[in-house]
Amino acid sequence: MVVSPDSFLYTPDGVYLWSVPRVKQAWADAKTAFDRALGTGAFTKVVLLMGVPAAGKSTWLSENARPDVLHFDATFALPQWREPWITAARSAGVPVEIVWLDTPLSVCIERNARRSEDRMVPEDTMRAMHSKITSSPPTEAEGATINRVVYGGAA
Repeated sequence: MVVSPDSFLYTPDGVYLWSVPRVKQAWADAKTAFDRALGTGAFTKVVLLMGVPAAGKSTWLSENARPDVLHFDATFALPQWREPWITAARSAGVPVEIVWLDTPLSVCIERNARRSEDRMVPEDTMRAMHSKITSSPPTEAEGATINRVVYGGAA
């Protein structure tokens, strides 16, 4: 199962609509969905996907998602943003893995430029996220195993 705040930003007619209030609600809805799924006891592991927008998280998911794993797809740029999800999983007795898609920022910017206008992330936002991630990369001290996936290829 995959949970992502982005999935809660689509309107009923399929339009992706971003605003600060909608994002806050999307995160709340995603946390509810995550907690509900975690409570079923159906998952052997939680995988938190993290990386700059256009790093390849969705591609990684399409190639690696497993039905017995609860995947959460987000940027997770700072440890304090990851902590509630790790705590919830560990409280449920489920191990956590952080899959860090460490794609060069230039590749992410190039991929982002090819997105539809409603899905494009401002470059300054991408640079800020990249800076946060590289200044506070995930560590096992957070209570999760770390799988750093380096995508060095062309966009």
